[in-house]
Amino acid sequence: MMPKHCFLGFLISFFLIGVAGTQPAHESLKPQRVQFQSRNFHNILQWQPGRALTGNSSVYFVQYKIYGQRQWKNKEDCWGTQELFCDLTSETSDIQEPYYGRVRAASAGSYSDWSMTPRFTPWWERAKGL
Repeated sequence: MMPKHCFLGFLISFFLIGVAGTQPAHESLKPQRVQFQSRNFHNILQWQPGRALTGNSSVYFVQYKIYGQRQWKNKEDCWGTQELFCDLTSETSDIQEPYYGRVRAASAGSYSDWSMTPRFTPWWERAKGL
């Protein structure tokens, strides 16, 4: 008969090896390389699909906020889009303010976690491009 502590150790090891070795479905949906691109005074949020996504079966949801604000705002034109970009020029029109954007994917009833951009300040990005 196996002592209780050995059996418990076996269960913990089995769980850690079995579960940690596989990625949850929502993690493989998570958009990759989410970033702002600023060209010709247009601020475009871009991303790549998650590792599990191929084809057009997924939709994306975009939110943005000014640095320091707690509340994220939905970008209605990019809520449920199949595109891999979203024009946030109007929402990021104050070039002195730093902004964040984030994207979430959905496919076959599963939702990813949010993928967030680094802090984006329009005037700084424009100055770097000169």
